[in-house]
Amino acid sequence: MARPPPKGVEMPASISKAAIERAQTFVRANARPLDRAYLDYMSPSGGDETAFDRVIGELERYQTPEGGFGNAIEPDIRSPAPSAIGTSIAFQCLRATDAPADLPMVRRAIDYLVRTVDRTAWVWPAVDARVDEGPHAPWWAPGLDRFRGYVFNPTAELLGYLYDYRADVPGEVLQGVTSTVLEALDRVGRLDSAYELYCCMRLIHTKALPTDVRDFLEQRLTVSLVAADPDDPHLNLMRIAPTPSSFGYELVRDGVARQAARLIAAQGDDGGWRPGWEPWHAKAHQEWAGVITSQALVGLAAHGFWAD
Repeated sequence: MARPPPKGVEMPASISKAAIERAQTFVRANARPLDRAYLDYMSPSGGDETAFDRVIGELERYQTPEGGFGNAIEPDIRSPAPSAIGTSIAFQCLRATDAPADLPMVRRAIDYLVRTVDRTAWVWPAVDARVDEGPHAPWWAPGLDRFRGYVFNPTAELLGYLYDYRADVPGEVLQGVTSTVLEALDRVGRLDSAYELYCCMRLIHTKALPTDVRDFLEQRLTVSLVAADPDDPHLNLMRIAPTPSSFGYELVRDGVARQAARLIAAQGDDGGWRPGWEPWHAKAHQEWAGVITSQALVGLAAHGFWAD
């Protein structure tokens, strides 16, 4: 069931049943099997009993022998090699579906993260030289310095997944990465990068996060949420606060309403939504359309914007 709109906030018109059906048809016809299965699992109607198994089955296609995820799970990185950013995308699905810790896929992925963390800087580079084993978008060239040493993107997010499955994580790894992320956040104050904010918000949404870490993050992230610009094309506030009960929702709910109204109005005639950037690779662009459309439906449903 879709959540009712929060009191005191003027909500945009909900997406109509006809528009929902067009979007679902678009996903079925154009999205990757992974994104189709994910949408089925996250459907407000409860999906079907096979949806979890289908999500896991499709994720297996992207997991590599090393345990990390590659093979274009991030559509703009076509390399078969695993990467930290690809592995973070897989864990987003694993968390959303409450994948159990004893799932072999999870154990192998956690082992990959433990083995590949930089034990000097206590970060994971988003990509490494193996990204060049396949085509990739220019913004995924290895060695980029715009990620502030990767301490937030993707390290903060990956830290959350270590806490999700901490029984298989050495204490020194949890301690080293946690200290690195918290010290960096204390030092920089406000996060102006949408992608850094995504990663830190996924960390704070970790159910198994220790209380002291959660309290620290709540204090430090509040200023970033207050400053979040709903007109930033990179910032999807429905993903920053995935539900009205998420931490930070009250700080961004007006922006969520504005973005939802724009999203509903921007739906294509064929039912889909497409990337806002120029295509560099035809297949990647098509895959992104499936990802974005499935995420749009999930976000609108979670925030109460589906028609009854």
